[in-house]
Amino acid sequence: MRTCFPSGTAFLNFNLSGDPYFGREELTAFWEWFKDTPRSKPAVMHIWRLDVRGDMAYLLCEGNFETLEKPEQYLRSTEIYVRNDGEGTPEWKIWHFHCSEMAPKDKIRQPFGDSYATRGVGYLPPSFGKSFSVTDDQKP
Repeated sequence: MRTCFPSGTAFLNFNLSGDPYFGREELTAFWEWFKDTPRSKPAVMHIWRLDVRGDMAYLLCEGNFETLEKPEQYLRSTEIYVRNDGEGTPEWKIWHFHCSEMAPKDKIRQPFGDSYATRGVGYLPPSFGKSFSVTDDQKP
């Protein structure tokens, strides 16, 4: 996982825990601490958009990251990629990640009257295109 992020303190993570993590070393320490947290099922992410422009790209998605403590935990995230390894070498790395909980499934989205319960997780309006799904248990 460490190879996905730039060296040094360039990376900034706004984690689902509500806490920020500054740089690859702090994020590594967090995941080492979190790695034994029981999960009820694999995460499933619905990719809404991946846009690459020059040496920058962003990824938008939503999905589930359920644990035994939070069996109905749904999230949305944004990732920012830069073609720079933190040392100036042109390699794609994640420079910023922001994750937050989605609205409760039955909360009505104003002023449209729909909800995650009626739309479904991963739904995009047809004019936005189609999402695709990935799970953390998929084999390469």
